[in-house]
Amino acid sequence: MDARIMKYIPASKRPAIRDCYHDEDGYWITLKEGWHVEDYFAERTIHEDTINELRRVIPSIKRD
Repeated sequence: MDARIMKYIPASKRPAIRDCYHDEDGYWITLKEGWHVEDYFAERTIHEDTINELRRVIPSIKRD
């Protein structure tokens, strides 16, 4: 888990997070079973190029 990314994730969404990290391809969040991302091209993986783009997607994390 990348603490730099976790600081942008609200406490209410943190139970959903399996892992989060940054690499040469951008920012990644993977979700635990029982959670999904609404209206996103991947159901349990969020990938964005910038932290600001990632932050816009985080509110879309919902329980199954």
